[in-house]
Amino acid sequence: MPRTASFNKQHVLHEAMLVFWEKGYNATSMQDLVDATKLNRSSIYNTFGDKLSLYREALAAYIKETQVQFAQALENATNSYEAIQLIFESFLPEIYQDSKGCMSMNCKAEMSEQPNIKQWLESTQEQMLNTFEQLIVVGQEEGSINNNQSARDYAWHVMNTFQGFRMTGILEKDPKTLKMIIGNGLSILA
Repeated sequence: MPRTASFNKQHVLHEAMLVFWEKGYNATSMQDLVDATKLNRSSIYNTFGDKLSLYREALAAYIKETQVQFAQALENATNSYEAIQLIFESFLPEIYQDSKGCMSMNCKAEMSEQPNIKQWLESTQEQMLNTFEQLIVVGQEEGSINNNQSARDYAWHVMNTFQGFRMTGILEKDPKTLKMIIGNGLSILA
């Protein structure tokens, strides 16, 4: 009778995510994953399949964590413009602590030629665009965001600004500068 797993899969997935996020897919060895997760290779393979399958699950876990930050910002906002601003600001603590950038964007730079990964990246990008677009539609209706451009055009701008802000945060840690970037990036919506 096969032995059942006696570890917390979500914890293991989180530890693997941190390794992939820091090193990238190609630079992460199975030994790195063994060291980080405290599992032996066979347990990793039996639970997650191959390295690429584990990477895809780690990416999904990363997106889930990001969605939690988005949801918390939405809860605390009084209007759509403020919600978008709070989404940006919710990533400041991570940036101040030693940001590795956005795992999705790091993946985009490294793995976008992998067909399964590219499809996942496109889907994730579309989800983010839709989130921003829906916020902007509501903001335009409530008057917190102008109607100078379509909600979709503004969503592209906001997403691009968000990704650039996260990448800038890898090296730039000055709160004043980072808040200026947020303000300038979102001023087009006011």
